[in-house]
Amino acid sequence: MSRDFGQKIPIFSNDLLFYHRTGFYLTTSLSKFLTTDLSWQKGIGAGLFKPLTSKLDLDLSYNHYFGASNLNSAGLDNLGMAQGTLGLDWGILYSTTQAMYLVNSPGDFFITSRHSRYFELDQPLLAGGILSFEPRFTLFLGTSNYYRIGGYEFTRTQYLETQRFVAQGLEMAFPISLTYSRLEFQLEPRWIVPTQVPEYDGSTSSFQFAFKASYALSLKKSK
Repeated sequence: MSRDFGQKIPIFSNDLLFYHRTGFYLTTSLSKFLTTDLSWQKGIGAGLFKPLTSKLDLDLSYNHYFGASNLNSAGLDNLGMAQGTLGLDWGILYSTTQAMYLVNSPGDFFITSRHSRYFELDQPLLAGGILSFEPRFTLFLGTSNYYRIGGYEFTRTQYLETQRFVAQGLEMAFPISLTYSRLEFQLEPRWIVPTQVPEYDGSTSSFQFAFKASYALSLKKSK
């Protein structure tokens, strides 16, 4: 959504993914905004990733999040997100178009257009690690009914504006990854620019950093 609602709060997130060779996967997540008055948010999900051709792939998933009641004044403690993503490797760039639906009352519909290019150093470094870069540009479009769960008071015109499908912002990111056989570290600086921000929302352009570490385990069936 490219919105921070005028809040600059660090977040910690831990994710567990089980991926089967058929493309089916399960996810769990545990997230916490690093401020004392917000609880942990839990998430579960399931999805399917499927290559359609050598250049085209499809990803479908549904995720549900619990424990967010104190993130809004409406007292809603769970939200769902259904999404479908079509990815195309057309040589110069890898592009994805993602359609998302926020399961809420009322719901929101989003389209995300993301374009990236992968680069990799041809020489290993730091005990055999592979250093790679993937500059990325993202455009966000959608409705903004989600403001209604934030306790905002609307005029009639503002209420109707939340139902419009508009450009909501853009993001430019430069992920830098160091990858080993099972372990990966990633630093991702990104610049987020919200657009068409209503007057009651304090979101502004921001420069953010994300640090990620992941470890892959192989589960093999015993004979």
